Parts: sequence; C-alpha cells; structure tokens
Amino acid sequence: MRAAWLAFGAGLALVACGKSNSPPAHVEISGRSPAEGAAIAARAVCTHSAACGNVTIICSAGGTAGSSGSGAAAPATTCTATIEPVAYADCYAEANSDIAELLTCAAPTPEQIDTLEMCFDWFATQPCVTQAEADAKARLLESGTQPPPDPMPAACALLVDPPAGC
Repeated sequence: MRAAWLAFGAGLALVACGKSNSPPAHVEISGRSPAEGAAIAARAVCTHSAACGNVTIICSAGGTAGSSGSGAAAPATTCTATIEPVAYADCYAEANSDIAELLTCAAPTPEQIDTLEMCFDWFATQPCVTQAEADAKARLLESGTQPPPDPMPAACALLVDPPAGC
C-alpha cells in the first residue's frame, strides 16, 4: 500500500507545474468525516488535474548518433512529451478512495489534518505544465540528464510516507 501512496503523491506532483488556472478555494477537511474530507480533497485535486492534464514523456532509442572521430556510434535517444487529458470521474474515483483510506487508517491528528489541507491546497493551486515545459524536460532526458524532481512540499509528508499499515 505504501507504494500506491508514493505513486499517488508523485502523480499529483507531476500534473502540478507550469501555467496557472484560477485558484480554487481552500480545501477545508477539518471536522469532516473521512468520507466527507476525501470527497472535498479529491474534488479539488481532480478539478485541477482535469484542467491541466497529465504529462507523459516516452523515450526510445533509435538509429545512431555518431560524432566525428569518436569511433563507435551511440544510439540516439528520442523523447516525446505529451500532455494527456485526465478524466475527472476516473481521477475522482481513485483519489476519493485513496484519500478516504488515508484519513481512516492514519487517524490523523488535528495538526496533521491542517497540514494535509495545506498539501491539497498546494496541489489544487499549482500552475499547469505547458507544452514548452514538458518538451524541455524531454530534451533533458534525451541529453542523458535527469530533470530535477518536481518539488513536493513538506505539508505532503503524510501522502509520501503514510503511517505503517496504510
């Protein structure tokens, strides 16, 4: 289950960079049941994801890229970045379930709930990735350079590293 949370957090981070849409209201889950809180958080995150899409970068080796006088030619890597649509209903179904499970199994303290609210606010208000930004990451991969990881705020620690048993 821990791997699923890491993937969930990383997936949210990947769709959360670039050009902005109008920011949503604060994601208020304090005092709510896990089901209510999950629905509110999932609505905010998935509204953003559906508006921004999901960046996918696919790399493949093909042909050869030689350099004069270097001897053996190295295979050329070509990377293509696309921004794929995110279906709100699919995102909501998965996020709502995952967040409800976290809110139930982790039994977060009021302070942790406040921190999670900041995390969901952050995800919901991040600018969308532009095609130019996605292409720049693809060019880095082509050159053999790993792009820096997208920032994940400390407020999202419970998503990245949920308690044992979640």
